[in-house]
Amino acid sequence: MNTAVKLLSACLIILLAACTKNEGPLEMSTGDVRMENVILSYLSAHNETAIKDASGLYYKILQPGDSIHFVKATSIPTVIYSTQLLSGEIVGTSFGPTDFDQRELKNHIPGWQIGLQKISKGGKIRLYIPPALAYGPVGIPGVIPPNAVLISDLELINFR
Repeated sequence: MNTAVKLLSACLIILLAACTKNEGPLEMSTGDVRMENVILSYLSAHNETAIKDASGLYYKILQPGDSIHFVKATSIPTVIYSTQLLSGEIVGTSFGPTDFDQRELKNHIPGWQIGLQKISKGGKIRLYIPPALAYGPVGIPGVIPPNAVLISDLELINFR
């Protein structure tokens, strides 16, 4: 019995070790580098500037907001937004304030989670979101293609 437990433990350790990533937190995959180049090319071609977040998100704060009231992951933000592909095709818009049926920020795409926390109530931000922080290799069939870089303009109206 003791030998069986040791053998099972050894197999479990080997299995867990095989599942770990070899990438360090600062290393980017080839796909990430390619998407970063796509975003940088877009910015250059459109004579735009943006700041790069450690996550790979590029952003430009258009209006910082009141500098007092900041959203948290558990906040329910009310925003006005427009999202487009790099081609300029609009793939989503709120047509006015929305709280997405009271969805908490932590339940939105990672790009929005990161970006909305960079502004405060009343603020506006433009996000250049790589696929890894949006809808990835799946996209949204019929709306957002796989591996699409998104540009989202967000205004943080309020939150609770």
